[in-house]
Amino acid sequence: MIRIQDHLYKISLTIILGLFSIPALAQLNMGARGLGMGQATTALPNYDWSLFSNPAMTSNESMAVGFYGLRNYGFSELTDMSAIGSLPTNFGTASLGFHRYGDNLFNETRIRLGYKNEWRMLHFGVTANYNHISFGGDYGSGGAVGLDVGIAAKLTNDLWIGARSINVNYAKYSGIDEELPRDIALGFSYNLNALALFSFDMVKDVRFPVSYRGGVEISVVDELKGRVGITTEPISYSLGFGYAGDRWDVNVAVQKHELLGFSPGIDFMLYF
Repeated sequence: MIRIQDHLYKISLTIILGLFSIPALAQLNMGARGLGMGQATTALPNYDWSLFSNPAMTSNESMAVGFYGLRNYGFSELTDMSAIGSLPTNFGTASLGFHRYGDNLFNETRIRLGYKNEWRMLHFGVTANYNHISFGGDYGSGGAVGLDVGIAAKLTNDLWIGARSINVNYAKYSGIDEELPRDIALGFSYNLNALALFSFDMVKDVRFPVSYRGGVEISVVDELKGRVGITTEPISYSLGFGYAGDRWDVNVAVQKHELLGFSPGIDFMLYF
């Protein structure tokens, strides 16, 4: 009976992925703060997970390490797990990230190495991204190395503008007729009197329509912040909160897909 239930569960999961293959892909952006703000992270200041969105926005204030987990639509087989570390130096900020999605039926692994520097009000960054996907059984696997670039500018003390492009070298998986995802994004953020931070992105994946993403972060009390966000293509809603200590912070968020349901996520950061 247990084996039958296990097979039925896998069949149901396969049907869901087949019907909704576009939104069931692994998340490209990491971090619960960004998830709670509708994934509008292209120009989000002081965002610890910028290596996975716009490397030009990587923080250069202190050395940091962090961990993030997201369970997509309640399925353990569709879990995103990632880790990140950043190290500011006199020559810019170096960062290293790791991300894994899926299970033994299908999984995707990413290793990212980033560099960020700035000149006056202009910030710029580049990321080398090794992707590896593997299918269960004898269905094969493949790897590819993509390059992502990003720029950002602090126009005023409260206003940021940023842009990024993913897979600028048009990398393809070896042995598999599949390209790495390619998209471009333009984003803005505005800090309203330190009480609320607004963020807005326009993202165009070459395969899909333009996605509009927006979110707001509100200071509730002391270091406690609340967040809400929305995305289109596909439509999803999100909310979350975060609390920052002297040398750490923790963020929790949940995203509601219009068809597939809820995806809860949490991250934890340490600063040195």
